[in-house]
Amino acid sequence: MKIFGSSFNNYFYNVDYKITLDKEDILIKDNETYQTLIGFGGAFTDSSGYLFDKLSLENKKKFIDLYYGKDGLNYTMMRLTIGSCDFSVSDYDYFTKFDGSDFSLRHDEAYIIPFVKNVKSIVPSLLVYASIWSAPAFYKTNNDKCHGGKLKEDCYSLEAKYFTNYILAMSKEDIEIEGISMQNEPMATQSWESCLFTPKEEVRLLKETHKSFKENNIKTKLYLWDHNRDEVFNRATEYFLDEEARNIASGLFYHWYDGNCSANLTKVHNQYPEKELIFSEGCIELLSLNKDDPSKALNTMANALRYARNYILDSNNFSNGFIDWNMLLNQNGGPNHVGNYCEAPILYNEKTKELMIMPSYYVIKHFSKFIHRGAKRIGFINNTYLLLTSFINLDGEIIVVISNESKENRRVNIKIKNETFNFNINSESVATIVY
Repeated sequence: MKIFGSSFNNYFYNVDYKITLDKEDILIKDNETYQTLIGFGGAFTDSSGYLFDKLSLENKKKFIDLYYGKDGLNYTMMRLTIGSCDFSVSDYDYFTKFDGSDFSLRHDEAYIIPFVKNVKSIVPSLLVYASIWSAPAFYKTNNDKCHGGKLKEDCYSLEAKYFTNYILAMSKEDIEIEGISMQNEPMATQSWESCLFTPKEEVRLLKETHKSFKENNIKTKLYLWDHNRDEVFNRATEYFLDEEARNIASGLFYHWYDGNCSANLTKVHNQYPEKELIFSEGCIELLSLNKDDPSKALNTMANALRYARNYILDSNNFSNGFIDWNMLLNQNGGPNHVGNYCEAPILYNEKTKELMIMPSYYVIKHFSKFIHRGAKRIGFINNTYLLLTSFINLDGEIIVVISNESKENRRVNIKIKNETFNFNINSESVATIVY
């Protein structure tokens, strides 16, 4: 057995433990299994691609090793944007003609497609997902990619065709898209790319897209929601009143910008157990932490512990996978064409030309390095104030991730199978047990 710990500025140290006869505080129940894990990953946005292109060859290799290497985050999932989002250097679409007849991935050929191909050569099992932030302006009621608006009544089939063209074009590049959502954050009017959908409107687009995919022999999965957990159950209930929509949709994407509403995922699972629940976006929003100088909110253990809390609680509420937001941003949390700066696990200092690894990177590693695709969450009894989740990999290896958010060190007795171990978990730290 091994235990690894991470505290601020001290990452992945070995934690000593001893066998004890004392009663356990935590009991791992490996015969009690729940959902199956799809994997972990991050989003390669236009901003990430723009910065990756600036890296030296040495830093490019380092970056890929950090995310996709077996000693790195061991990522097996990725999210792309269909067209531009706020984390794009500028806004863009893939076509200019109303019928989409001039569709081209030329924009993505610069950074995104080469990167995905490179990663797939290293991780052949990589699952690539994609989401749209906004239809082209001429498909929308406000004639603007940004500031909300809705899809025009006569443009649902055209939007479905847009998705179809994207999937087919990516396939020609030997990039198969595992799944797409109908709309990123369909309830949010933003200063950046956004578009509003009611549940019925999303279902209408789902059906149109399913029809188009079927006509073109496309096997890409279709997902709904792609917004916060606070409304995920209410939205799911409205979607799946429509039996056809329930049969079509593979599951729901969700985000974390809601103040820990993880329990709603269990509500969805209990009502619709066949549906995948995939965390498709979450990040540290710097402007909400320091409006005057967002960069001062970077590089804290508090930011990292937010990942631990969300990944643990969502796992315990039937999440099947985790895709972080931007994989690479600069020292200011950009570029972002509307100034919506955020933290990424790895930053690139454009002045010093150095990669900067944030504490959040190491906390994600406590999950993604050890819990592999196909792992099943297993039960536990927790009589402490610590946060924890537990999984069993296909090879029988048991993984327990524990987060201590308090400012005090904690000693804990944990029982796995027939052995009880005593060890210390430092204040404001995360530990992973590999048994």
